[in-house]
Amino acid sequence: MQDPQRLATILEQYGEQLLRPGLRRYGQPGKDPRKGCLAPLSGQEIRAGLRAIVRGTPEVMVKVTGGGRGMGAIKAHMSYISRHGELTLENRDGFLLNGKEDLDLLVDEWRYGGAFIPEVLHRREALHLLFSMPPGADAQAVYNAARAFAREEFARHKYALVLHDPTSDPDSHRPHVHMIVRAQSWDTRRLNPKKADLARWRQVFADRLMERGVAASATRRQTRGVVQAARKLRDYHRRPSKPRRGPARPGMAAQRTEHEVLTAWIGAAEALRQYGDQEDADLAREMIDFKERMPSLLHARQKHRQRFKEIGLESDRQEEFARQREIQMGHKGPSLER
Repeated sequence: MQDPQRLATILEQYGEQLLRPGLRRYGQPGKDPRKGCLAPLSGQEIRAGLRAIVRGTPEVMVKVTGGGRGMGAIKAHMSYISRHGELTLENRDGFLLNGKEDLDLLVDEWRYGGAFIPEVLHRREALHLLFSMPPGADAQAVYNAARAFAREEFARHKYALVLHDPTSDPDSHRPHVHMIVRAQSWDTRRLNPKKADLARWRQVFADRLMERGVAASATRRQTRGVVQAARKLRDYHRRPSKPRRGPARPGMAAQRTEHEVLTAWIGAAEALRQYGDQEDADLAREMIDFKERMPSLLHARQKHRQRFKEIGLESDRQEEFARQREIQMGHKGPSLER
């Protein structure tokens, strides 16, 4: 029986939990009026987001890879991302900088423009950000999306960005943008991103990509059923020479999050099947199939240990240590019903 109003209410609850859990809105009420707000997700946006996950839409990556404590460190970052002036940097005003002379001018502008930055300083004066998409994505669209993101998010900060792709960077096999942003803005506010800010940055970057016709998603790993431990940065941009790391440690918080995610997938699918139309019912079936394929965190870790033991990479003593640790933490076996 179709009931659009009831369906909208249920989708709003589970959609926000699956697509934007704890996502911080732009700015802070009463403190940053320059920044707008991320509007609540509509029913169609929730459906599109869920469909993107179950069909494997590429995920964006936004990371803070470091920063500069003093102008010496900032210059090193600028030199690294521009490959010592060989690649073209673009500053916040849209000027293109090529070669070592332009790089030196940019360094002097940051050093003396605004509050003076000494060569060595105890606090971080710049952030080094990375915006990336999987191999095969349109490199120019990735660059344009990162530029639009910077103009929106860092309108009052100095920044410079550069595109790296397989044609310009032999160490990389995926298109990505390096961006260095001065921590202090023109009105003396300082960037201090937290985990929720990074989640929002991923979502905004994905939105800017989709505006340019690039399929992109920005959901958390748990929602997608990813149990592998997070890969290191070099694994994303260099062809890996070592096997992937094993599943993350199955702590109580991880199991609780896994249970919440499974509940949300089942609740949203049941609502679509019961109160939606035929298209919603088809999406519900895809969601249930996706949920059934999601590996259990505990089972995946047990299989990982067994596989390594079979090829001689894990000793009986290591396995016993891992088992004792699970018992100490209260994990005597799988506790989630699937």
